[in-house]
Amino acid sequence: MQRELEELEIKGDRLTHYELLSVAADADGGTIRRAYLEKSKRYHPDAWYRRDVGGFGPLLSKWFQRLSAAYQVLSDEESRTGYDRDHRAELSKSDRAALERRELSLVEEERRARERRERMLRTKGFARIGAARKFYEEALEHALNGERTQAIFALKAARELDPNRKEIAAKLVELEREQARARANSALSSGREREEKKRFSEAVTAYAAAFQNDPTSFLAAIGAARCAQESSDARAATTWALRAVELNPDDLGARMLLAHLFASNGLKARARSELTTLLQKNPDHKEARALLRAL
Repeated sequence: MQRELEELEIKGDRLTHYELLSVAADADGGTIRRAYLEKSKRYHPDAWYRRDVGGFGPLLSKWFQRLSAAYQVLSDEESRTGYDRDHRAELSKSDRAALERRELSLVEEERRARERRERMLRTKGFARIGAARKFYEEALEHALNGERTQAIFALKAARELDPNRKEIAAKLVELEREQARARANSALSSGREREEKKRFSEAVTAYAAAFQNDPTSFLAAIGAARCAQESSDARAATTWALRAVELNPDDLGARMLLAHLFASNGLKARARSELTTLLQKNPDHKEARALLRAL
Protein backbone atom coordinates (compact mmCIF):
# COMPACT_ATOMS: atom_id res chain seq x y z
CA MET A 1 0.00 0.00 0.00
CA GLN A 2 2.90 2.33 0.73
CA ARG A 3 4.36 1.61 -2.72
CA GLU A 4 0.96 2.32 -4.29
CA LEU A 5 0.68 5.67 -2.54
CA GLU A 6 4.23 6.60 -3.50
CA GLU A 7 3.53 5.76 -7.16
CA LEU A 8 0.39 7.91 -7.08
CA GLU A 9 2.41 10.80 -5.68
CA ILE A 10 4.96 10.44 -8.48
CA LYS A 11 2.24 10.52 -11.16
CA GLY A 12 0.31 13.26 -9.36
CA ASP A 13 -1.86 15.49 -11.53
CA ARG A 14 -0.88 13.57 -14.67
CA LEU A 15 -3.32 10.85 -13.64
CA THR A 16 -6.67 11.10 -15.38
CA HIS A 17 -9.87 10.21 -13.55
CA TYR A 18 -10.09 7.00 -15.58
CA GLU A 19 -6.54 5.98 -14.67
CA LEU A 20 -7.15 6.73 -11.00
CA LEU A 21 -10.22 4.49 -10.95
CA SER A 22 -8.49 1.89 -13.18
CA VAL A 23 -11.30 1.86 -15.75
CA ALA A 24 -11.32 2.43 -19.51
CA ALA A 25 -12.79 5.63 -20.93
CA ASP A 26 -15.69 3.66 -22.41
CA ALA A 27 -16.68 2.08 -19.06
CA ASP A 28 -20.38 2.22 -18.27
CA GLY A 29 -21.86 3.64 -15.09
CA GLY A 30 -22.09 0.29 -13.34
CA THR A 31 -18.42 -0.51 -14.00
CA ILE A 32 -17.34 2.90 -12.70
CA ARG A 33 -19.43 2.49 -9.55
CA ARG A 34 -18.00 -0.98 -8.82
CA ALA A 35 -14.44 0.23 -9.41
CA TYR A 36 -14.96 3.12 -7.00
CA LEU A 37 -16.49 0.94 -4.29
CA GLU A 38 -13.62 -1.54 -4.54
CA LYS A 39 -10.91 1.11 -4.37
CA SER A 40 -12.60 3.25 -1.75
CA LYS A 41 -12.65 0.30 0.66
CA ARG A 42 -8.85 0.15 0.45
CA TYR A 43 -8.16 3.87 0.50
CA HIS A 44 -10.71 5.00 3.08
CA PRO A 45 -8.85 6.20 6.20
CA ASP A 46 -11.30 4.23 8.38
CA ALA A 47 -10.02 1.01 6.79
CA TRP A 48 -6.71 1.71 8.55
CA TYR A 49 -8.20 2.68 11.89
CA ARG A 50 -5.86 1.86 14.80
CA ARG A 51 -3.09 0.95 12.37
CA ASP A 52 0.21 2.76 12.65
CA VAL A 53 0.33 4.33 9.17
CA GLY A 54 2.92 6.92 10.15
CA GLY A 55 3.56 9.58 7.54
CA PHE A 56 1.28 7.82 5.07
CA GLY A 57 -1.87 8.95 6.89
CA PRO A 58 -2.17 12.28 5.03
CA LEU A 59 -1.50 10.50 1.72
CA LEU A 60 -4.30 8.03 2.36
CA SER A 61 -6.68 10.91 3.06
CA LYS A 62 -5.47 12.87 0.02
CA TRP A 63 -5.86 10.03 -2.47
CA PHE A 64 -9.18 8.91 -1.02
CA GLN A 65 -10.46 12.45 -1.62
CA ARG A 66 -9.02 12.43 -5.15
CA LEU A 67 -10.67 9.07 -5.78
CA SER A 68 -14.03 10.37 -4.52
CA ALA A 69 -13.74 13.51 -6.69
CA ALA A 70 -12.98 11.39 -9.78
CA TYR A 71 -15.99 9.20 -9.09
CA GLN A 72 -18.24 12.21 -8.54
CA VAL A 73 -17.30 13.51 -12.00
CA LEU A 74 -17.45 10.23 -13.92
CA SER A 75 -20.63 8.95 -12.25
CA ASP A 76 -22.65 11.87 -13.57
CA GLU A 77 -23.50 12.05 -17.26
CA GLU A 78 -23.16 15.82 -17.66
CA SER A 79 -19.98 16.24 -15.65
CA ARG A 80 -18.39 13.24 -17.39
CA THR A 81 -19.16 14.72 -20.80
CA GLY A 82 -17.60 18.01 -19.74
CA TYR A 83 -14.53 16.24 -18.35
CA ASP A 84 -14.08 14.22 -21.57
CA ARG A 85 -14.36 17.40 -23.63
CA ASP A 86 -11.91 19.43 -21.56
CA HIS A 87 -9.35 16.68 -20.91
CA ARG A 88 -9.41 14.70 -24.14
CA ALA A 89 -5.84 15.68 -25.01
CA GLU A 90 -4.62 14.39 -21.63
CA LEU A 91 -6.08 10.91 -22.10
CA SER A 92 -3.85 8.07 -23.20
CA LYS A 93 -4.05 6.87 -26.79
CA SER A 94 -6.02 3.80 -25.74
CA ASP A 95 -8.45 5.89 -23.68
CA ARG A 96 -9.01 8.32 -26.56
CA ALA A 97 -9.86 5.33 -28.74
CA ALA A 98 -12.14 3.98 -26.00
CA LEU A 99 -13.83 7.37 -25.74
CA GLU A 100 -14.53 7.36 -29.48
CA ARG A 101 -16.01 3.86 -29.18
CA ARG A 102 -18.19 4.98 -26.29
CA GLU A 103 -19.47 8.01 -28.21
CA LEU A 104 -20.37 5.83 -31.21
CA SER A 105 -21.98 3.27 -28.92
CA LEU A 106 -24.08 5.94 -27.21
CA VAL A 107 -25.34 7.20 -30.57
CA GLU A 108 -26.32 3.66 -31.55
CA GLU A 109 -27.95 2.99 -28.18
CA GLU A 110 -29.96 6.20 -28.42
CA ARG A 111 -31.12 5.25 -31.93
CA ARG A 112 -32.27 1.81 -30.79
CA ALA A 113 -33.93 3.20 -27.67
CA ARG A 114 -35.74 5.82 -29.75
CA GLU A 115 -37.05 3.19 -32.18
CA ARG A 116 -38.16 0.98 -29.26
CA ARG A 117 -39.94 3.91 -27.58
CA GLU A 118 -41.75 4.78 -30.80
CA ARG A 119 -42.81 1.17 -31.21
CA MET A 120 -44.08 0.84 -27.63
CA LEU A 121 -45.91 4.15 -27.82
CA ARG A 122 -48.11 2.61 -30.50
CA THR A 123 -49.44 -0.03 -28.07
CA LYS A 124 -53.15 0.01 -27.19
CA GLY A 125 -55.33 -0.63 -24.14
CA PHE A 126 -53.91 -2.21 -20.98
CA ALA A 127 -50.66 -2.97 -22.79
CA ARG A 128 -49.84 0.74 -22.53
CA ILE A 129 -49.85 0.49 -18.71
CA GLY A 130 -47.44 -2.43 -18.83
CA ALA A 131 -45.18 -0.59 -21.28
CA ALA A 132 -45.22 2.48 -19.03
CA ARG A 133 -44.12 0.34 -16.09
CA LYS A 134 -41.21 -1.06 -18.12
CA PHE A 135 -40.09 2.41 -19.12
CA TYR A 136 -40.31 3.59 -15.51
CA GLU A 137 -38.19 0.68 -14.24
CA GLU A 138 -35.64 1.29 -17.00
CA ALA A 139 -35.51 4.96 -16.05
CA LEU A 140 -34.70 4.09 -12.44
CA GLU A 141 -31.86 1.83 -13.60
CA HIS A 142 -30.49 4.51 -15.95
CA ALA A 143 -30.62 7.06 -13.14
CA LEU A 144 -28.74 4.70 -10.81
CA ASN A 145 -25.96 4.40 -13.40
CA GLY A 146 -25.73 8.18 -13.82
CA GLU A 147 -27.33 8.02 -17.29
CA ARG A 148 -29.75 10.83 -16.57
CA THR A 149 -30.57 11.76 -20.17
CA GLN A 150 -31.63 8.20 -20.98
CA ALA A 151 -33.66 8.10 -17.77
CA ILE A 152 -35.48 11.31 -18.72
CA PHE A 153 -36.27 9.99 -22.21
CA ALA A 154 -37.68 6.79 -20.70
CA LEU A 155 -39.78 8.74 -18.18
CA LYS A 156 -41.23 10.97 -20.88
CA ALA A 157 -42.28 7.88 -22.81
CA ALA A 158 -43.74 6.37 -19.62
CA ARG A 159 -45.68 9.58 -18.94
CA GLU A 160 -47.13 9.57 -22.44
CA LEU A 161 -48.27 5.98 -22.01
CA ASP A 162 -49.64 6.46 -18.50
CA PRO A 163 -50.23 10.19 -17.85
CA ASN A 164 -52.13 9.58 -14.59
CA ARG A 165 -49.30 7.85 -12.73
CA LYS A 166 -48.03 10.51 -10.33
CA GLU A 167 -44.70 8.86 -9.47
CA ILE A 168 -43.65 9.06 -13.13
CA ALA A 169 -44.27 12.80 -13.28
CA ALA A 170 -42.60 13.35 -9.90
CA LYS A 171 -39.49 11.41 -10.88
CA LEU A 172 -39.29 13.28 -14.19
CA VAL A 173 -39.38 16.67 -12.44
CA GLU A 174 -36.72 15.48 -9.97
CA LEU A 175 -34.35 14.27 -12.70
CA GLU A 176 -34.80 17.35 -14.88
CA ARG A 177 -33.87 19.54 -11.91
CA GLU A 178 -30.87 17.33 -11.17
CA GLN A 179 -29.84 17.54 -14.81
CA ALA A 180 -29.93 21.34 -14.80
CA ARG A 181 -27.89 21.45 -11.57
CA ALA A 182 -25.39 18.93 -12.92
CA ARG A 183 -24.95 20.86 -16.16
CA ALA A 184 -24.48 24.05 -14.17
CA ASN A 185 -21.86 22.44 -11.91
CA SER A 186 -20.05 20.94 -14.89
CA ALA A 187 -19.94 24.29 -16.70
CA LEU A 188 -18.87 26.04 -13.48
CA SER A 189 -15.99 23.60 -13.06
CA SER A 190 -14.99 24.13 -16.68
CA GLY A 191 -15.10 27.89 -16.19
CA ARG A 192 -12.82 27.72 -13.15
CA GLU A 193 -10.33 25.52 -14.97
CA ARG A 194 -10.21 27.84 -17.98
CA GLU A 195 -9.90 30.88 -15.74
CA GLU A 196 -6.92 29.28 -13.97
CA LYS A 197 -5.32 28.74 -17.38
CA LYS A 198 -6.05 32.40 -18.24
CA ARG A 199 -8.30 31.46 -21.15
CA PHE A 200 -10.68 34.21 -20.12
CA SER A 201 -12.97 34.37 -23.16
CA GLU A 202 -13.58 30.62 -22.97
CA ALA A 203 -14.12 30.93 -19.23
CA VAL A 204 -16.84 33.55 -19.76
CA THR A 205 -18.62 31.18 -22.15
CA ALA A 206 -18.45 28.36 -19.59
CA TYR A 207 -19.62 30.56 -16.71
CA ALA A 208 -22.48 31.85 -18.88
CA ALA A 209 -23.55 28.25 -19.59
CA ALA A 210 -23.49 27.55 -15.85
CA PHE A 211 -25.68 30.60 -15.20
CA GLN A 212 -28.09 29.60 -17.96
CA ASN A 213 -28.64 26.24 -16.27
CA ASP A 214 -28.78 27.78 -12.81
CA PRO A 215 -29.85 31.47 -12.79
CA THR A 216 -29.34 31.55 -9.01
CA SER A 217 -25.61 30.78 -9.28
CA PHE A 218 -23.67 33.68 -7.77
CA LEU A 219 -20.37 31.88 -8.50
CA ALA A 220 -21.19 31.70 -12.21
CA ALA A 221 -22.13 35.38 -12.39
CA ILE A 222 -19.10 36.68 -10.49
CA GLY A 223 -16.80 34.34 -12.42
CA ALA A 224 -18.12 35.65 -15.71
CA ALA A 225 -17.68 39.23 -14.44
CA ARG A 226 -14.04 38.64 -13.48
CA CYS A 227 -13.16 36.96 -16.78
CA ALA A 228 -15.03 39.51 -18.91
CA GLN A 229 -13.05 42.23 -17.15
CA GLU A 230 -9.81 40.36 -17.89
CA SER A 231 -10.92 40.13 -21.54
CA SER A 232 -11.40 43.93 -21.60
CA ASP A 233 -15.13 43.55 -22.21
CA ALA A 234 -16.30 46.24 -19.80
CA ARG A 235 -19.97 46.08 -20.84
CA ALA A 236 -20.24 42.32 -20.29
CA ALA A 237 -18.25 42.54 -17.06
CA THR A 238 -20.60 45.21 -15.70
CA THR A 239 -23.70 43.20 -16.67
CA TRP A 240 -22.37 40.10 -14.94
CA ALA A 241 -21.24 42.04 -11.87
CA LEU A 242 -24.72 43.56 -11.55
CA ARG A 243 -26.23 40.07 -11.62
CA ALA A 244 -23.76 38.89 -9.01
CA VAL A 245 -24.63 41.78 -6.67
CA GLU A 246 -28.35 41.14 -7.18
CA LEU A 247 -27.85 37.49 -6.23
CA ASN A 248 -25.65 38.22 -3.22
CA PRO A 249 -25.93 41.84 -2.07
CA ASP A 250 -23.75 41.12 0.99
CA ASP A 251 -20.72 39.99 -1.00
CA LEU A 252 -18.26 42.87 -0.68
CA GLY A 253 -15.94 41.57 -3.39
CA ALA A 254 -18.72 41.60 -5.99
CA ARG A 255 -19.82 45.09 -4.99
CA MET A 256 -16.21 46.33 -5.09
CA LEU A 257 -15.75 44.88 -8.58
CA LEU A 258 -18.96 46.58 -9.72
CA ALA A 259 -17.78 49.92 -8.27
CA HIS A 260 -14.47 49.62 -10.15
CA LEU A 261 -16.31 48.86 -13.38
CA PHE A 262 -18.66 51.83 -12.95
CA ALA A 263 -15.69 54.09 -12.20
CA SER A 264 -13.70 52.91 -15.23
CA ASN A 265 -16.75 53.55 -17.43
CA GLY A 266 -17.09 57.11 -16.14
CA LEU A 267 -20.25 56.33 -14.13
CA LYS A 268 -18.98 58.06 -11.00
CA ALA A 269 -22.35 58.54 -9.31
CA ARG A 270 -23.17 54.83 -9.58
CA ALA A 271 -19.67 53.93 -8.39
CA ARG A 272 -20.09 56.20 -5.35
CA SER A 273 -23.45 54.60 -4.59
CA GLU A 274 -21.95 51.10 -4.59
CA LEU A 275 -19.01 52.21 -2.46
CA THR A 276 -21.28 53.93 0.04
CA THR A 277 -23.37 50.79 0.39
CA LEU A 278 -20.21 48.72 0.79
CA LEU A 279 -18.82 51.02 3.49
CA GLN A 280 -22.09 50.87 5.39
CA LYS A 281 -21.52 47.13 5.68
CA ASN A 282 -17.77 47.42 6.32
CA PRO A 283 -16.63 50.93 7.35
CA ASP A 284 -12.97 49.81 7.50
CA HIS A 285 -12.76 48.62 3.89
CA LYS A 286 -9.54 50.38 2.79
CA GLU A 287 -9.89 49.75 -0.95
CA ALA A 288 -13.42 51.15 -0.99
CA ARG A 289 -12.36 54.25 0.97
CA ALA A 290 -9.43 54.86 -1.39
CA LEU A 291 -11.58 54.57 -4.52
CA LEU A 292 -14.27 56.81 -3.04
CA ARG A 293 -11.66 59.49 -2.30
CA ALA A 294 -10.33 59.20 -5.86
CA LEU A 295 -13.83 59.80 -7.21
